[in-house]
Amino acid sequence: MAVNLNNTLGYYSAISVGVTTLIFAISILLANSWVSYFICMLLSWSYVLLSCSFYTKTNSDRKSVSLGGVAFAIIYTTIISVVYFTQISTVANNAASESALRVLSYSNIGSLFFNLELFGYGMMSLSTFLIGIVMIPNNKTDKWLRALLVIHGIFLLCIALPILNVFKDSSESSTMIRSLISLFWCIYFIPVAILSAKHFQRELKES
Repeated sequence: MAVNLNNTLGYYSAISVGVTTLIFAISILLANSWVSYFICMLLSWSYVLLSCSFYTKTNSDRKSVSLGGVAFAIIYTTIISVVYFTQISTVANNAASESALRVLSYSNIGSLFFNLELFGYGMMSLSTFLIGIVMIPNNKTDKWLRALLVIHGIFLLCIALPILNVFKDSSESSTMIRSLISLFWCIYFIPVAILSAKHFQRELKES
């Protein structure tokens, strides 16, 4: 029997999303920035593959919307990869002038790269929303998955945070709020990964 690579990719990319999100949550609790940056790059790559897998399961009359979800996923991973790779290379090695590092450093709340990171996650939320609204659930698990994907679209508000200057300074309270928001996101997104894995595992058994 031929292996259905669409479902296989969906299953393993969902597992990868779940594992990397869990490690991200642990790195937040341990306050290990380097691990957070590196693992979030892997998470973004895994999510792009997952979004591609969902696209293959979309009915033909809805594929344009799902493809839009893939497109926004690519925007998300591009931004996130640039931001976090810069943190573990240029910023970590102090390979730039002090003024440049203030712009590039994610730890500098309100910096260009800090704001770009928020924009990136806004693009991810838009991606999950588009993928969710065209998903046709076949069972209760899929209904929960669809709901979580659509509701995750609320994180599009991440784009508004820099514009509204919510994080005004690098005070301890601002840093704590940022960590709590990130941790809440992890708690929310892990079930998305688990339900996605179950979805594609079932597809594999039926193919």
